[in-house]
Amino acid sequence: MFQFVLGFALGNVVGMYLAQNYQVPDIGKKVEDFKKDLEAKKKPPNDK
Repeated sequence: MFQFVLGFALGNVVGMYLAQNYQVPDIGKKVEDFKKDLEAKKKPPNDK
């Protein structure tokens, strides 16, 4: 249990440091853009 809490806390600290000091891309925005691209590339349904 202690190892999990320590790893979680260390991961948060490292993530905050990286986000503040480097240009980390917004993953949520990238996923939304990817979904929009997939929707645009879908074939229209055949109504025959």
